Amino acid sequence: MSQTETETTAAAQNCASEAACEPPARPPCPAPANFRREVEEYDRNATVIQWDGPRYRMTARILGEGPPLILVPGIASTYRGYCLTLSKLSAKYRTVIFDYPGDNRDDRARLSKISHDDLVDDLFGLIDHLNFGRLFLFGMSFGSTITLKALAREPRRFPKAAIQGGFAHRPFTFAEKSAFAFGRLMPGQVSGLPLHEKILHYNNYSHFPYVIADRWPYYVEQNGLTPIAALAHRLDLISKLDLRPILAKIPTDTLLIQGNEDRIVARKYFEELKAGMPKSEGLVLPIMGHQPHYTHAELLAKLVGDYLLPCAPEGCPSEGRAESAPATNQPVPSGSNGGES
Repeated sequence: MSQTETETTAAAQNCASEAACEPPARPPCPAPANFRREVEEYDRNATVIQWDGPRYRMTARILGEGPPLILVPGIASTYRGYCLTLSKLSAKYRTVIFDYPGDNRDDRARLSKISHDDLVDDLFGLIDHLNFGRLFLFGMSFGSTITLKALAREPRRFPKAAIQGGFAHRPFTFAEKSAFAFGRLMPGQVSGLPLHEKILHYNNYSHFPYVIADRWPYYVEQNGLTPIAALAHRLDLISKLDLRPILAKIPTDTLLIQGNEDRIVARKYFEELKAGMPKSEGLVLPIMGHQPHYTHAELLAKLVGDYLLPCAPEGCPSEGRAESAPATNQPVPSGSNGGES
C-alpha cells in the first residue's frame, strides 16, 4: 500500500471514529407557547376570590397546590399578562395574584385615600384572609416596592423572596408629578392616551422576537386596559417613595432579576437594591427587557421557582418541608453581597 493510500485509510478511520464519538444532535427547541391559549387555560383552572378589605374589594386568583407564593404585580396591565408565568409556577406552588385598587370599576376604591402603606396593609390582609402562615413573595416592577416594605415589616413570614425589575427610589420631574396629579382625575383607560402604543413600542418592542410576535399586540391590549386614574395614582405613590433607608433592615434571602436591556427600570436601580440588601443575589439576563412575563415567561418561572424552593439531591421537598428546604442548586448569580448567597 502506498503512502498516499495509507494516509487516506487512516484519515477515513479517524473520521469514522470521531463521528462515532460525536454527541447526538440536540432536539429542536419547543415552539413558544400560545399566550392567548395559556390565558384561556389559566381562566378555566384558576379559582377567583374576592376579599372585602377596609379600602376596596380585592379580586384575587389562585392556581396550584403546594407552598403559597403571591405574585405582586407591576404598575399597568391585567392579571392576564402573568398567566403563563403563574401556570408554570403552579406546578410547584399555590400561586396567587391580586388586582390593585381602581383596576375594577366596582371595587369601591377611593384612590385619594389610599397610600403606599395601605397597599402593604392590604397585602397582609389578603395573606390573613387566605390563612397563610409563611409564604413566598415575588414582586415585579411596582410590585417590588410593596414586596420590599412587606419584607422589612414582617420578615419572619417570608423565608425567601424574588424581585424582577425592582427599585427602591425613582426620581420624577415637577412636570411629571403634576401630570400624575392631573391623571388621577381622568376617566377612561390608558389605551386612550396620546402616543400610548408608540411609547410602549419604544420601550419594549425590541424585546419581542419574531418567534413570539403574536404576544406583542396582546401586551399592548392588556396594558391599555389599565384605568388612567389607577395608573396615575400608583405613579404618584412612587414619586413620594424612598425605600433606600429600609433596605439594610431586610434579612430575607432575595433574588433580584434584572433585564440587561430594560429601558423602564435602568440597571442602576438594580445595583442600588443589590448594594443595599445584605442577603440579596443579583441575576442580570441578557437580551431581556422589562416584560419577561411576556417575553421569557418560562425562564422567569424556572429561575424564581428553583430559587425559592430548590431541589435537594434526593428530590424536591414536599409541601410540609418547604420552609426548611436546603438551599442547593440555586441560579448562578451575577454577584452577591457580602459573600452571602
